[in-house]
Amino acid sequence: MIRMSQWAEIRAMHVVDGVPKKEVARRLHLDVKTVRRALAACTPPLSRAAPPRPSRLDAHRGAIEAWLLDEPRISAKRIRRLLEPLAGRMSERTVRHYVAGVRGRLFSREAFVHRTAIPGDTMEADFFESWAALGSEARKVRVFEATLPASNVYFAKAYPVERLECLLDGIACAFRYFGGLTRRAVLDNTSMAVSRVLPGRDREETQAFHAFRGAYPIDVDFCAPAKGNEKGAVENGVKYVRGAVFRPMPRAEDFEALNAYILKELDADLDARRLDDGRTAREAWAQERTHLRPLPAHAPETCRRLARVADKFGHVHVDRVSYSVPIRFAYKPVWVKAFHDRIEIAVDGDVVATHAKSFGEGEKVLDARHVLSLLERKHRAAAESTAIRQWGLDPVFFELRSALCGTTRRPDQEWVRVLRLSEEHPLAEVAAAIAEALAQGSPRLETIRLLLRRRLGADAPALLAVPVAREDLASITVAEPHLCDYDRLGEAIA
Repeated sequence: MIRMSQWAEIRAMHVVDGVPKKEVARRLHLDVKTVRRALAACTPPLSRAAPPRPSRLDAHRGAIEAWLLDEPRISAKRIRRLLEPLAGRMSERTVRHYVAGVRGRLFSREAFVHRTAIPGDTMEADFFESWAALGSEARKVRVFEATLPASNVYFAKAYPVERLECLLDGIACAFRYFGGLTRRAVLDNTSMAVSRVLPGRDREETQAFHAFRGAYPIDVDFCAPAKGNEKGAVENGVKYVRGAVFRPMPRAEDFEALNAYILKELDADLDARRLDDGRTAREAWAQERTHLRPLPAHAPETCRRLARVADKFGHVHVDRVSYSVPIRFAYKPVWVKAFHDRIEIAVDGDVVATHAKSFGEGEKVLDARHVLSLLERKHRAAAESTAIRQWGLDPVFFELRSALCGTTRRPDQEWVRVLRLSEEHPLAEVAAAIAEALAQGSPRLETIRLLLRRRLGADAPALLAVPVAREDLASITVAEPHLCDYDRLGEAIA
């Protein structure tokens, strides 16, 4: 059969250049009859597909079709493993191409409806995983990503974990970044927001998520199971944010610096990206902001609320991490507010402890001030107290403890009382007063208390001169006593 290129060349040589048919046949090494047929045909010849080449998998086509009909999402890799007992070992590429051909004949490809997003109507959101170098360590991070499909603008924020408080904080931060509320948000069926998937579009939402979205308020549409294309804008946004921010792997000191870097990179690209109508993403975003609803005056808290009971140590356990409360609340019920970056613990509506959130399983996040009142009575445990060992005290505190061992019968009790001064004064000022007391040779609580008052401008009022009738007595002067003299006097009396 004559090829398309030969047909075009024959017609050009004979019709345009006037070359005789026999000469055309001689030059192109063709039969003259072929040349005549090419000149008689006014339409290009149709190419014939080559007949399919036989494959050793043809003998097992029935089994492959049965597996695909039974489980349409089965992978070619799995089919290759199932075929090994029947057909022996085969290359992965051969099986993948053959299975793709069989799958294409069994199932028609899904068609999609093109949609135009309405400004101010929809925000799509999702999480994805990536890597970032925080400090000196490369670690996996969970990134919340949201987009306004109408203006093609993206927001992203990284978190150490993917929990409800991170989802709520991400949604709240996205609305603040976009400059207002959309009518609805589109999410997948995450267990953070959905407790049960009901038939059709109905979902049973978790109580915390229901309360959160009702406080804004916004509608929420959850995608059908395994239908990520229903939020295709944010799925494409995941690829975009990965390429724009996380390739190569970003480096930052902490999550705050990383999130500032993410927003900086996303903002820098707003003027470069253009929509189909020629507007830049920044211009489209500015126009869409006029369609957004205003943010609420009182935004809801982005946290999980958990009921707990403090144990005998005054510890409250949240996500396998222990957090301390003042020891007077031991054995009492408490409410925990778990935010994405902190833990707040409340008793009877009053917050009694706030800690930076920890993500290390089994860790103890303790405030030594919470247990000092108990250690004053059980002072023999001071040296091994976990809270004090975690405190990171200045070495001068331990110098004071060593000095007290030689000057008082209950050194640990007095040492704890010195530590309790930090309940009223900055710890750095207490350390400075201790250093001054040690330099004066008087490592005692009252000395440190007096020096601390003087350092903070709380000196004792000046003594007024008392008139003396006798001139000989008025001329007597007394030297200002040194604090060490009182310590020596006390030791002499003892």
